[in-house]
Amino acid sequence: MKSRINIILVILLILFSNLISEAQWIQQNSGTNQNLYDIEFLNEKTGWAVGDAGVVIKTTNGGINWNYVPNPTPTLSPNLWSVEPIDSNIVYVTSSGDFIMKTTDGGLNWRVLHSCPECNSSTKGIYFMNKDTGWILGAYKVFRTYDGGETLDSFYVPWFTNFDIFFKDINTGVFCGVGRVFKSTDKGENWINTNVPTNGSFPFFQKLGHSDENIWVGGSKMYKSTNFGDNWFISNNVIGAEGLTFINDLTGFTGGGQNILYKTVNGGFNWYRQRTDSSSLAFISSIDFVNDTVGWYCCAVGRIYKTTTGGEFLTDINFNPIKLTTENYELYQNYPNPFNPSTRISYAIPKEGFVTLKIYDILGKEVMTLVNENMQAGYYDVEFNASSAAGGLASGLYFYTIKSGSFVETKRMLLIK
Repeated sequence: MKSRINIILVILLILFSNLISEAQWIQQNSGTNQNLYDIEFLNEKTGWAVGDAGVVIKTTNGGINWNYVPNPTPTLSPNLWSVEPIDSNIVYVTSSGDFIMKTTDGGLNWRVLHSCPECNSSTKGIYFMNKDTGWILGAYKVFRTYDGGETLDSFYVPWFTNFDIFFKDINTGVFCGVGRVFKSTDKGENWINTNVPTNGSFPFFQKLGHSDENIWVGGSKMYKSTNFGDNWFISNNVIGAEGLTFINDLTGFTGGGQNILYKTVNGGFNWYRQRTDSSSLAFISSIDFVNDTVGWYCCAVGRIYKTTTGGEFLTDINFNPIKLTTENYELYQNYPNPFNPSTRISYAIPKEGFVTLKIYDILGKEVMTLVNENMQAGYYDVEFNASSAAGGLASGLYFYTIKSGSFVETKRMLLIK
């Protein structure tokens, strides 16, 4: 009798352990330690991810195995920003130098559609409506194709640091960049600023969340439009992450530094933290779901995580979901470090106040101001790009200092070119 009870207890423990593990975001073995910038799935089985050093990886079993896909970019344009799988055979990948490549046989062979090594421009955003019709976003330009990239028509866009693009139909699309969202109603030939209410700041809008007529962008705050960019309002004053996706009009996810992920179930007005790998500080760069429960996100240093339950909320002692809050001032170590040319700096402020975040060289000379504005309480994340500083920056030791009220903290970082 006692042995039977023990067996039952063991079975219950195994079932409970499986239930707990399935409710969390589980790390997968990506096979790489390179930073990953985009992850996209066709269905629950087949997905792609791309990142630094020309890394293209593919899975056909939901991420149980990720396989490296040989391609020409390690020697041509190694930092890959976006991947767009159309079906099991056709996939597009973009990179720096206005580089665009395509496979029509699931990655066995690749063809370069466009490349401009001397161009100081990166094609970071890409969206295809079908295998032939798509748009690729770069600095001051957007490419449009109606024949799968055989012909690329280039149109001027009035912005430079651009990240993500989406079209709801053949005529109407939007793209986001630093502090701006632009809209086109003529197939991408002309673009107008939609005037997101950033009050003169320039948050990094790196991803577009979209569902029907709703659009979201997140930087220092979460901004939302319910009429495809014609009007905007702030849906949340606290959230400060940039990896972003929405499954439908109500449910979305956003993530950023320190492997911190949040979920909303009311259209972006309230965000609650997800239970993620607490041992990782990797920056969350891209999130993708194939249905309400099955999704993945990718990070720096090659990390990929998967959920099959829509994630799990962190809860307090009374099992109430933990809302996005912070109790202390925090300045986190930049990541990656050392870096070249860009790195990310995360910080937290517990109450509304004026915040400055500045970069200094080893002699104490200020070289750049990253933040200089009044901010709500919350977690924030900002990119520092050394090539954006006046005259550029040489390799060496630099310092970054945050000030808010009486709080002051400084950390070091190393630029290696």
